[in-house]
Amino acid sequence: MQLFLAAAFMFVLAGCGTKDGFVLEGSFPNNDQDGTTIYLLNKSTGGTVMDSTVVKGNRFTFKGTVDEPWVATFARYGFECIIEPGTIHMSYDSVWGTPLNDRLQHFGMSQEVQDRFAELDKWQMLISMAEGDERAAAEQTLDSLNTLAVALMMKELTAFYNDNKDNIIGAIILESIASTNELTFSQLDSMMREASPIVANYQPLTYWLESMRKAESTAVGHPYIDIEGQWWSASGAWNNGHLSDLANGHLTLVDFFASWCNPCRQEIKNTLIGLRDKYKDLRMVGINVWERGNASKRAADLQRVIDDLGINYPILVDSTRNATDTYGVQGIPQIILIGPDGTILARDLRGKDIEDAIKEALKK
Repeated sequence: MQLFLAAAFMFVLAGCGTKDGFVLEGSFPNNDQDGTTIYLLNKSTGGTVMDSTVVKGNRFTFKGTVDEPWVATFARYGFECIIEPGTIHMSYDSVWGTPLNDRLQHFGMSQEVQDRFAELDKWQMLISMAEGDERAAAEQTLDSLNTLAVALMMKELTAFYNDNKDNIIGAIILESIASTNELTFSQLDSMMREASPIVANYQPLTYWLESMRKAESTAVGHPYIDIEGQWWSASGAWNNGHLSDLANGHLTLVDFFASWCNPCRQEIKNTLIGLRDKYKDLRMVGINVWERGNASKRAADLQRVIDDLGINYPILVDSTRNATDTYGVQGIPQIILIGPDGTILARDLRGKDIEDAIKEALKK
């Protein structure tokens, strides 16, 4: 079962090709950002820095020209808006004042979709507190509910996409569809080949396509790809190493995880540690990814989770995103089973499915 966060959806219409002026006036909910430099990034081109300004009296302003609408983000801050001609007003949770941004505020998934995802949250909470057969049953129910919720959401998103194939609305919606992991690489590739340039050139979409290509190249039945990093050591010593140091010639379970990821910690605590002790012919490797902060903070956070959970298997630390990029990992935990001959036997494993895959592999 793969969990994902549903993306926030923005709608943008294609511009007419002539440059017009825009003014963006924003504010923060409190004064603790006063004097801070804020950067305006172009998400449509992959995060290009377009401008910067200093926050004064809890407010900031950007001015410029625009020849076609684009999606703006702000370094270190979670809000986004649409850059288009006119005066745009924004706060931390609202954008208004221009046609496209006003349209954004009126968009939302149907109440039925929202209710279904709210129900998923309740079951996820139950799983986090359950163990054994009760946890397995709850996971099975959650899988079924998740399938229904995603199918309904995909139907609504697909309808929006079909209405906006020729403008940047289509790009934003297609990115949202890709983020659900419901499309195959071939399906997304085909849609982007047939799309208008404003959709096909949208950088977040090209990132998703490349990630899905890599996931497909490391799908079940393909040989695993080696990963380089540093082996964690209880003594504090760090040594360069590779996944192949342990995986070659052995049945190996690989867990991509981060210290801050609660589902990762739950899977380690409730499943992986027990399996490591139970199956002596199984090698288990943790791949530590996406840690936050500087090197000392990342090391301290990793050590803390190792101590708290009693992790009893080797950990290869990747601080470059190479590991997750290589395997096209978009969410963690990502758990993969590799056979003694190097063939990927299973991936996207969670809960009871992990042990089932191990048992099946040991029969061969």
